[in-house]
Amino acid sequence: MPSFADLKAKAAGAASSGKEKLTNMRDHHTSVPMKKTNWDPYSGAPAPPPPPPRSLVNRNTKPTALPPLLPPPSRTSSSALSSASRNSSVSPAPPLPSRSSSAGTPPPPPPRGQPAAPPPPPPRSSSQHTPPPGPPPSASGGPPPIVRSTRPNIRSHRGAPAAPPESDKVDWANLSPEDKQVFFSWLDEFFANFTPPTSVKTGDPGTLGGSVQLSHAPSPLRAASKPTAWIHSQVGNQSTAFTLSHPPATKYGSAALDLAHYFAPTTRWPTAWYNSTSGPSIPPPLVGNTKLTYTTSWRSVGSNKTVYIGIIFSDLSIFWGTADFKTTNPEDQSTVKRSAVYLPPPGALERQELVDAHETYGETIALFAESFLGSGQYCARGECWDLANEGLKYFAHYDYIPKPVPSISRTHGHLIYEGKASNGGREMVGRWRGGDDRIRRGDIAEWRKVRIGGRGARAGGYSTLGDPDHTSIIVSDCVPSFTPKDGASMSPADLGVIVVVEQSVGQLPARKEYDLSCFEEGEMWIYRPISMDVYLGVPDITAVPPEGLRGLQQL
Repeated sequence: MPSFADLKAKAAGAASSGKEKLTNMRDHHTSVPMKKTNWDPYSGAPAPPPPPPRSLVNRNTKPTALPPLLPPPSRTSSSALSSASRNSSVSPAPPLPSRSSSAGTPPPPPPRGQPAAPPPPPPRSSSQHTPPPGPPPSASGGPPPIVRSTRPNIRSHRGAPAAPPESDKVDWANLSPEDKQVFFSWLDEFFANFTPPTSVKTGDPGTLGGSVQLSHAPSPLRAASKPTAWIHSQVGNQSTAFTLSHPPATKYGSAALDLAHYFAPTTRWPTAWYNSTSGPSIPPPLVGNTKLTYTTSWRSVGSNKTVYIGIIFSDLSIFWGTADFKTTNPEDQSTVKRSAVYLPPPGALERQELVDAHETYGETIALFAESFLGSGQYCARGECWDLANEGLKYFAHYDYIPKPVPSISRTHGHLIYEGKASNGGREMVGRWRGGDDRIRRGDIAEWRKVRIGGRGARAGGYSTLGDPDHTSIIVSDCVPSFTPKDGASMSPADLGVIVVVEQSVGQLPARKEYDLSCFEEGEMWIYRPISMDVYLGVPDITAVPPEGLRGLQQL
């Protein structure tokens, strides 16, 4: 029969064995949080080689050049080590700084795409570290990973990390909560005052939707995410003195006045254009010019012939001219009698006149465009311009409705707004015209070489309007962000979202929405369909000016 001492010894051995098994199991099933490692398993890089087993670190393998180090700060999620193992092993490297302000929660996986190089200092949510095999190069985005062989010989104490007096480096691994709070406040202040650089490079491979990649800067800011204050600050200092490509530039102030100078007696005509026998008699400066509409007539009495021509240009100036000559010797310009009168481009109208124009034409034009939605048919040839042109011509079916100003090149009535954007939307200028306070249903929009983000489009998505020109019918009222006045400066972004019906060759009529705060490049115009008689003072274009027409001018 065993003695009491034997039973006591067996009990002590069983307790020691059970404790050792529990310790070994806990050590084998404990992992270090990812935030306290220097390897990101989602980066695609291979895992760093594991450290040598602690059992191999003994007196024969431990380097003798360095003095023994004190234990590192405790890791709360790591298992406790025995005192003998702790005293005989090399201290592990301090953990890297936390990737987020919350302790204990691992950060989300990094994006699959190639991240842009962050500026100094890095944002707290975008820092990413991958341990190199040797001493890491210096980086502006934050502290490098700490490798044991490069760790300074410092003595740290739990809860009170201290930097060596001879070094001015920050111990990123042991920042106190107060230091972290100060550091993050510096970051907030930095990014609040951060201004993106103006130099850009385009065409980088892998960009989404043709977005612009800023060089040596954070990821590109899409127009859809630009702060409103940024847009208005750019526009607020702009003058209304800017020019657009339409209508075409003139020498004397209007296209009609330029042609009136051509009819001056001192101007020599190179040919007897007025004696054309193969078609209408067109002055040479107008041959091939599509930015106008005209009509001609002639009268002959004996050997005397008179040619009449009336022209409306895209700037809505109107010209009337005559050439009287002898058919017996038409080449003799000394006997040719010329005359020319013109009306300059009309001015802006007051609110009530523009509202009346909308009530007369706007709803019908909008319904005309919407009638093609879902029909599976194009309007006319299927060109974008046809929706506006055919919509204005539609009123010829109603003799009680005054004829509206026709579509002349890219002009469709009274100009309500014009503007442009450049430099990826960072620069916007615009000008309001007339006394109305909003864009109305049935107005007509013109675009030229425009790049714009669509409302609800995917990140980086955009639309290109105009090759070089594009026409749309606006089918919903659009109220600007502030009440405009005639001639006032207004950014396209202040117009907000416009809803249109449009078509193009290969694309059936469709309803689209364009957010003008995403207007990046190009020019735009918005017109109000209006009566010719009300706006231009003539009910139609004729070869001779109407009798009693007021406002006619001549050289």
